[in-house]
Amino acid sequence: MMDEQEVARYWEGNAETWTRHVRTGYDVYRDALNTPAFLALLPVVHELSGLDIGCGEGENTRQLARQGARMQAVDIAPTFIRHANETEASEPLGISYQEASAIALPFTDAAFDFTTAFMSMMDIARPEMALAEAYRVLKPGGFFQFSILHPCFVPPWRTRG
Repeated sequence: MMDEQEVARYWEGNAETWTRHVRTGYDVYRDALNTPAFLALLPVVHELSGLDIGCGEGENTRQLARQGARMQAVDIAPTFIRHANETEASEPLGISYQEASAIALPFTDAAFDFTTAFMSMMDIARPEMALAEAYRVLKPGGFFQFSILHPCFVPPWRTRG
């Protein structure tokens, strides 16, 4: 099992290429299937405060902001946060992005109406801690919605050297 520093190192090492590829349409699974399904299941977020955990370069966070949510977002990779902030500067939606770990969120208890994690929970070193943190920062009655890869797409043979 990887620790948080290893996860950060791998995502940071991949962030530049990942951002370029997703922004030029190469993440077909995200764009055509996962994100549309996620958003279709999402309760109304208009005028709610939200936190996107593991935001990557920020595309899905921007989609939530376009639905009227007041968004903050975190990612462990500084390059992702830099790209997200650059986009926010050129196309402002009022989103605050910051580098942070999902297992130690830099927010007070009960700070958000909802939290999301688009395809990030399976890449966190301690998902049980991330779930506890997502719950901790939720206001009473808030919700946490996340998506992960289905286990049939990550069989044991795929991860062995």
